[in-house]
Amino acid sequence: MIRVAQVENLHKSFGDHKVLTGVSAYFVEHRCTFVAGPSGTGKSVLVRHLVGLLHPDSGSVHYRDQRVDELSERELFDLRRKCVYVFQHPTLFDSMSVLENVSLVVRHHFGVRKREADNIAMAQLKELGVDGRARLQPGSLSAGEQKMISLARALALKPETLILDEPTTGLDPYAARELDQLVDGLSGKGMSLIIISHDLRSMRRLADDVLFLVGGKVRLALPSEQFFASRDPAAYQFVNGLVEGVL
Repeated sequence: MIRVAQVENLHKSFGDHKVLTGVSAYFVEHRCTFVAGPSGTGKSVLVRHLVGLLHPDSGSVHYRDQRVDELSERELFDLRRKCVYVFQHPTLFDSMSVLENVSLVVRHHFGVRKREADNIAMAQLKELGVDGRARLQPGSLSAGEQKMISLARALALKPETLILDEPTTGLDPYAARELDQLVDGLSGKGMSLIIISHDLRSMRRLADDVLFLVGGKVRLALPSEQFFASRDPAAYQFVNGLVEGVL
């Protein structure tokens, strides 16, 4: 078992609001780990530390053999190509075409000429089946299509680890399942996946492991089948959609 990322005794507050209070957790290479829990429990805050988007108040963050919280901006730039974070809301430039959105990131990270970047971008769009949207503006696309373009942009960097923040939020069931099938294919190719989500359908379809947070702490860290069978009160309430209880 190889740990692709790890945090130790992580604390993070925003003003007087304590979000993470001593989180220790790890993510295993070539597995799909869902970071789950009720809203406001620190899921995104935790995972953003893995790529240096947030800096801990105390504790340590590692990606493989790198101490992430001690990296320079140049080193973080290199890390964010190997471990790509895809935000919940697609951060696409409306003034650019779909192709230009993907190509720009390729040029920025690899330093290649525009024609080569365009070829790489188009190949990735074709792989995801959205090359027919290449000349359109993001504003003319559906929510599902925009998320697919955002994912294509991330995959064009050929990352070893992909982090998805609430990938199915705002999608209809058909689009969500289509996205799940695509992500499942990535997992099948050996990519390490970290998915922040409260979507139980996606979790049942995709998760190898579940890291369950409650109140800024790790409540459970279990293989998926054990998590869904757990009689832990908080996990049971979460899985069964109960309003009253310990959460």
